[in-house]
Amino acid sequence: MSGKRRNTITQLNSILPVPIELENHADDLSTSHVTDVLVGDYHLIGENASSYVVWTIKVTINDSSYSSIVLYKRYSEIEELRSKLVSVYPRESIPLLPPKNAFSISRITMNETWLEERRRGLQWFLTSVLLNPRYQTEVREFLLS
Repeated sequence: MSGKRRNTITQLNSILPVPIELENHADDLSTSHVTDVLVGDYHLIGENASSYVVWTIKVTINDSSYSSIVLYKRYSEIEELRSKLVSVYPRESIPLLPPKNAFSISRITMNETWLEERRRGLQWFLTSVLLNPRYQTEVREFLLS
């Protein structure tokens, strides 16, 4: 009976698929490019005066719905991207971010209208920057950080 079992295992091994090998395609992002950006929902973190907003950003690579990256970024992180672009490309006109309005009552209360205006401003800025092929080095850093 052990001979019969050995034959069954041998037969099974001959029909099993080749094992899957995982490959690291992190370097492939250098040949890829962003083709769509969507600033979606926001998430309010915290409940008191030290609360802040995190934005959901969906980035599509090479027009493929299967090559999407979802990021969660604060306004300050997007502001850092802009600062870097201004320092690397000082002669170019880098789009502006929506204003901070630090003393606005709408901002302090996280008013829905204020949040939607900010979302639209971030959408315009990120679309202008992330889709620009000139900024791809900085875009890759932003996406992978």
